[in-house]
Amino acid sequence: MSIIKFCPIEKKSSERNRFAGRDIPLRSLYRDVFANDFLKHGRKVVRILRKEKPEQYLRIIAQILLKEDEYEGDTSNGDQLTDEELCEIIRSLEEELQFIANSKRKNADSSAVEKTSLF
Repeated sequence: MSIIKFCPIEKKSSERNRFAGRDIPLRSLYRDVFANDFLKHGRKVVRILRKEKPEQYLRIIAQILLKEDEYEGDTSNGDQLTDEELCEIIRSLEEELQFIANSKRKNADSSAVEKTSLF
């Protein structure tokens, strides 16, 4: 059983209505709670953390940067490309595949010639 059921978070009525009747992932809930807390105490806490525990401060910064990189990587799914650009990419990939297939065929033919010349 989750600790959240034992320790419910007090929310404003607008927040309660926003979450009511929806299956919300914990990650989203934690992000909202953290964001609200950060708005209230953020700068002061960051300043204290940076001075008193610099190793934890750097770890948190690294985690945030990693998450940003992951999100930036997710956005390039091809939706921004025009049809012509997509066709060009497909043509170029087909040419590469054809080149690879031809080189494998040449290697297979040359090894067959070597085997027959040995007998």
